[in-house]
Amino acid sequence: MQNDNVKLLINFLLFQFGWFACVLGGNQIAWIVTIIILIIHFRWVGNWQNEKQLLAVTFLLGCAVDSFLGNLNILQFQNLSNDTSRILPLWLACLWILFSTTLRHSLDWSRTHRWIGALLGFVGGPLSYLAGSKLTDVSLAQPAWQTLLVLAVIWAIVLPVLQTFSQVLLEKQKLSL
Repeated sequence: MQNDNVKLLINFLLFQFGWFACVLGGNQIAWIVTIIILIIHFRWVGNWQNEKQLLAVTFLLGCAVDSFLGNLNILQFQNLSNDTSRILPLWLACLWILFSTTLRHSLDWSRTHRWIGALLGFVGGPLSYLAGSKLTDVSLAQPAWQTLLVLAVIWAIVLPVLQTFSQVLLEKQKLSL
């Protein structure tokens, strides 16, 4: 039990470190930090064979959602010449990979408590974007309260959907044993 709690704590701390490193370090740092965190994660916390599909789906879904929001100008990405861009920054894509590592570990409780997970997504998702917009070159469409409400609804759906997918994968893995 103690070992499991240590793994949950490591997973949580790795994600928090990764979030700050990607947001504050930008594209130059994000991919390096993400690779290092994935190596640590799969060495001491998770299992590549059991998590690779969840990581891929989370990454693709997250990048699609953020790209869609960027194309609607709900999220506005700045490129190197300070013009707005419709291309998702690498550091933001890296955050989706890092987030995916939490779904079977420090956020696994939300798989069995989906309403609480939806509430966590409703509150935590927009707060993460708000904090990121204060620390990076991503801007939120104005008025900000409407953008945060849109993000809240999206995250209240995305987190339970990802946890449902995680549950399906877990059941599939148990059947194959």
